[in-house]
Amino acid sequence: MIDREGRVVFGSFLAFVLLVACSVVVERQTGIALRERPLVSFVLVGGVAIALPQLYLAYTETGARSRTRLRFAAVTTAVFAVAFADDAAGVRYLLLATIGTGALLGLFCYEALSGYRAVSDDVSFDLQDR
Repeated sequence: MIDREGRVVFGSFLAFVLLVACSVVVERQTGIALRERPLVSFVLVGGVAIALPQLYLAYTETGARSRTRLRFAAVTTAVFAVAFADDAAGVRYLLLATIGTGALLGLFCYEALSGYRAVSDDVSFDLQDR
């Protein structure tokens, strides 16, 4: 029996495979190829296959494991955004580069806020105990 995490990852992989199969059918019918659209390819690969299940699992879990999932989702989003931006031009390149940079900046802000909260929980400014 597959555990919950395996079902979520397998479900996202199945959705990815179905979307790629549908894109092949659309390419044969209309001539519009998925590889000619780097932004859509990025959303399909980076979003549906990798980041979406990790973000869902991080949202439903608590603790250190959810932080690890958020880190993984942010870093892989940035890596795939840079990889797909290489094939893009113009505004699509700028959008993909912005998504990758935003993912890393968001991760940096999340880690800074988590560190601040961890330190501020230890510090008490209670003046009543004097």
